[in-house]
Amino acid sequence: MKYIIELRRIRDFGEIINDTFTFLKQNFKPLFSSLLVICGFFVLVGTVATAFSQLSVYDSLDPGAKGDYNSTLKVGISAAANGFVMMLAQFFIYLTTLCFVAVYLEKKGDKPTAQDVWGYFKYYFFRSLGSGLLLFILLIFGFLFCIIPGIYLTPIFYLILPTMIMENASFGYSFNKGFRLIKDNWWMVFGIIFVCSLIVSVSNSIASIPLMLVASLRILVSFKYLSIAAVIFFSMLQNILLLTYAIPTIAIALCYFSLQERKDGTGILERIEAFGTHADKADDLPAEQY
Repeated sequence: MKYIIELRRIRDFGEIINDTFTFLKQNFKPLFSSLLVICGFFVLVGTVATAFSQLSVYDSLDPGAKGDYNSTLKVGISAAANGFVMMLAQFFIYLTTLCFVAVYLEKKGDKPTAQDVWGYFKYYFFRSLGSGLLLFILLIFGFLFCIIPGIYLTPIFYLILPTMIMENASFGYSFNKGFRLIKDNWWMVFGIIFVCSLIVSVSNSIASIPLMLVASLRILVSFKYLSIAAVIFFSMLQNILLLTYAIPTIAIALCYFSLQERKDGTGILERIEAFGTHADKADDLPAEQY
């Protein structure tokens, strides 16, 4: 007998947070195997980009390099490249995790394989990339107009890609449904994003804080080779910890399923249709859900 998490059910704030970590715990190995297979390239490239960016900053702090145009240009280029790689890595992690959840839903709790997730990833990649770029541009305009519109749109936009992938929907349909799902639930979705983002930020500080300390110490003490080794190690750790972005992605997926259930009752209809059938499995549905 296997214990699965019923994705399509109504959850409150606490249940979404709890079930996010329950899902992560139960699927840790297949999920992070898929993330490493699909996103591992960005861990390696990100490590190089982060290390190069940090070392460029350290070199620019050298008294002999102050005011040097080439040094400043090098810092700017390396920082831009590092930022670009990290943005791509976060997008790949977000999409891979959503595809994993979609496969989990389709297989009704059977452990998804990296090959299964890769099939979904390839299918949705260009549609999701184009949609993500458009949403990113809209968010920038939202934040430019007094910041508040950008804050308001963020929880809505987070629901668009889950809708697109879970329902194999177009961007227009997913965009409209995001606004429909968020109605009367904006604060809950915003709270989920805030709490999970805070968790990710704390975990990523494990690497970012030591990197800043190495920079500070390099100004005071000369330990070139040791500092380079430390930068490479913590750069790698920082990029590996980017995989923790799977946590808010799972939470957003559970938000989508919960709001969808409130609005459309998809899961209830499926259980009514399956009433009387026997399956050798257990789920996490409380009795009152039936």
